[in-house]
Amino acid sequence: MINQVDFEGYLTRAWEYREQRYMRLANHRPDEDGHSASDYITVRIDSALKFDPRRLKVGNLLRVSGRIIGRDIVEPLKLVVGKSHDGVELPGELSNLVIRRPTVQILATQVKVQWKDRKAPPKKKPNGLVKGEPNPSPLPDVPIEPGQDLAELVLAK
Repeated sequence: MINQVDFEGYLTRAWEYREQRYMRLANHRPDEDGHSASDYITVRIDSALKFDPRRLKVGNLLRVSGRIIGRDIVEPLKLVVGKSHDGVELPGELSNLVIRRPTVQILATQVKVQWKDRKAPPKKKPNGLVKGEPNPSPLPDVPIEPGQDLAELVLAK
């Protein structure tokens, strides 16, 4: 089965929890009324990546590639209701009830910082050979015979 995802969004938060790096991305889209609505997703950074989202500014546009993972978050019901911003008060006995809340995340195996003008910054030219220029070292004008070791041609110079 295929489990691949590419997601582009704006960094809203980055943190580390139990030696795992996370970030929250917001993807903006038009809603039914033509206004902007946002979808949010939590992204866990693969431990093999040398990427620390805490070094980026909130608002940076990022593109992540990876796969969808599911997990349960164990937390008190009071915290879940508090995050809903509905102003609901729970009775005392329910406030301390611990629940498992299923969630979906992206496990990012690749992260790219996108630039506002959608173009990468100009790259510095490397020292030495540059793509598109001819190789300055010419090949020897020695005929190559079938079965001949090419290393012998270099030594024959």
